[in-house]
Amino acid sequence: MRLTTYKTCSFQEKRAVLRTFWSGRASNLDKINLAAREYGPYALALVAIITLELVVIAALLIARANGWAWVSTSAFVLSLWSLWWTTVCRQKINASTASSNS
Repeated sequence: MRLTTYKTCSFQEKRAVLRTFWSGRASNLDKINLAAREYGPYALALVAIITLELVVIAALLIARANGWAWVSTSAFVLSLWSLWWTTVCRQKINASTASSNS
C-alpha cells in the first residue's frame, strides 16, 4: 500500500491523520481514515527499524561493560513499548475503518 492518499492531504489533514492513527479512533472523514490506514505499515516499519538499531547498540554496550549500557537498555525497552503501541494503533485503526466500511 502506498501513501497516495496521505500525500494528497494538506498540512492540517496530515495532522488529523497522525492524530487519528496514534489515538486509534476513526475520523469522520473517509480520506483521513484511508490515509491513516496507509500510514500504519510505514510507522510500524520505522519503529521496528529503530528497535533493531537499539538492540545492536544495547548488546554492544552490555558486552563491553560500558557505563552507558543502562541508558541503551532503557531506550531499547522504550522502543519495545513503542513497537507494541504502534501495533495496537494499527490494529485499532484497521478495525475501526473496516467496521465503518461495512
